This record gives sequence, structure tokens and C-alpha cells, in this order.
Amino acid sequence: MKSKLFVLIVFIVIALIFCTISSFASYNFLSSESNTALEDLKWKYYGVKEIISEKEHGFVWTVILPKNDGVEIEEAQEAVYNDETEEFEGSYNFTYITIKNAKGWTEVIWGSASKFYPYDVPKLCFVFDS
Repeated sequence: MKSKLFVLIVFIVIALIFCTISSFASYNFLSSESNTALEDLKWKYYGVKEIISEKEHGFVWTVILPKNDGVEIEEAQEAVYNDETEEFEGSYNFTYITIKNAKGWTEVIWGSASKFYPYDVPKLCFVFDS
């Protein structure tokens, strides 16, 4: 009886170790493209980073970024002209977000303050190394 219990415990421990190791490894029976697609799926649900701009009336926008090799954020002021009359409307702040080698989707969510700050919008730039 004790030997059967011991064998069962050893079997369970080996099974747990095997399951843990296999969750961190690539699957040999899949192609490299399939393994890459699996990694992208993991990052879609686990590797998300947010950049948020907040003003006094609430959030202007939120940018949800994919897995990438770096993000640069720069705020600049630009003159804005009316398209129809070409009259100067004023200077507004723009946020430039450069995303290097993006792997996955990028989403911009508009917040409640966007009507108070119509020109403070993110300008996304995607850069890919060739």
C-alpha cells in the first residue's frame, strides 16, 4: 500500500514538472510561423502597455500599445489654421508617439475630455527596421 502511494506521488510530481516546463517552451511539432503566432497571441492578452494623457476634465485619450522595441513620446506645439478660411486659430499641443517595430495591434480610446481639447490628439508613427 505504501509503495503504491509513493509511486502515485512520484508520478504526480513528474507530471507537474513536465507541464511547467512545456508551458515555457516552443512546440516542436509546430512550424516557426505557428510558434510566432502563438507568441503574438500571448502578447495580445498579456503584454499590453498603456500611455494615458490626463487633463483637468478627464482623460483625453488612451493608447494601448503592442509588443515593441521601444516607444518615444514627444510633445510639440503647432499652429492650427482653419481649412476653409485659412485663418490662424491658435497654437495647440500635439503628442507624437513613435513606436518601433510594433508586433500586434494598437488602439486609441478617446476619453470624455476630447471635446474640450479637440487638438490634443496623439499622432502615431510606426517605424520598422528593415
